[in-house]
Amino acid sequence: MKNLLKKSAFILFTAVLMCLCVMGVSAADDGIATFAEGYELTISADYMFVGVNKTAQFEATVSGVEVQPAITWKSSDESIATVSASGAVKGKKEGYATITASAVVAGENLTASYPIQVVKNENIIHSYLETNNVLSYQYDYDYGYYYANDKESWQKNFGFARVYDYVAPYVGMEYDYIRVFFTYDEEDFMVQLWKGQYGVLYGGEIGIYNRDEDGQKSSPFTFYAAASEKYWPVMDMSVYHQEEEGDTPDEYELLFKRPVDKYWWCTGFVMGTLRQYEPADELRIEATITFRDAEMATLFANGIRDCGFTKAAEKQYMGIDSYYYGGGNDVSVSWQGISEAENTMGIKAGIGATFLLSLVNFLLKIGLVRLALFIIF
Repeated sequence: MKNLLKKSAFILFTAVLMCLCVMGVSAADDGIATFAEGYELTISADYMFVGVNKTAQFEATVSGVEVQPAITWKSSDESIATVSASGAVKGKKEGYATITASAVVAGENLTASYPIQVVKNENIIHSYLETNNVLSYQYDYDYGYYYANDKESWQKNFGFARVYDYVAPYVGMEYDYIRVFFTYDEEDFMVQLWKGQYGVLYGGEIGIYNRDEDGQKSSPFTFYAAASEKYWPVMDMSVYHQEEEGDTPDEYELLFKRPVDKYWWCTGFVMGTLRQYEPADELRIEATITFRDAEMATLFANGIRDCGFTKAAEKQYMGIDSYYYGGGNDVSVSWQGISEAENTMGIKAGIGATFLLSLVNFLLKIGLVRLALFIIF
């Protein structure tokens, strides 16, 4: 029993840690600017968030030169954030601002921009991870979205357990999800799709996880590792948003499209707030997943069907909450309305009540111990 409690506590802590890290995205990659005869200006920073009255150091460099030119810094809104001549960004009040660096090389003006948010309250765990540059998130400046560098991310070592989703609402993450379970190559697999609000961001994810086959039914604390590389599928993922209530599915705006690549965890997020968190059906994910072989693809296709998706006769005829599988290794999915996510108010109330009862029980025990000690001594 003690081992089970220890394992549960560890997974719960990991869940909170993982959720906090998704909420606090660190844009540890570079912003590419304009070009001039092979020169390019890049802004580097470990921060997407800056606390009020806190300072974050930004760097700007020009490639292709022997001596770095003078850099001029500018903030789009100095009431939100200021930036010094050396690139030190200071948060002034809550809000959004864009930090721009510029330089003159060979008579040409180069510029690069970097969006930030100034926040009032900082999270200790997130601040530590962000400062040590281990969040493994990057920003795509061509299309304006954040994503996880899944090949190098430390999250790969933490895998997944369903309890992560139960903890998520407590750290400001409200999302829909579907899970597909199947057994392949003597391994139990779980493929999960998410979409919704992630703190100050919204977007979607697809992840594939596995564990040794044991014939046991999966529980909230069943741990799945990030799938080993030999099982990584080739994926592309597009996320669409209903900008105006009443827009038809054809009128949804494309937020971003992740490029075709091998992923164990394909992600994408943009800054903003959904009109409604539950359900997050103003978002739609369209994806094509190329599995290792036809057997694996068939198992996933059968699983997505069991989740309530309708099979399309042809890929071009796919509608909302449908899939297409015509044999081979490719399965295409269009997901918008179906969700296995429990109403998070119930989750909050249930877990909150359990926590309260545990706390009361703990206090009673402490009280009884103290009473016994008082009587004895």
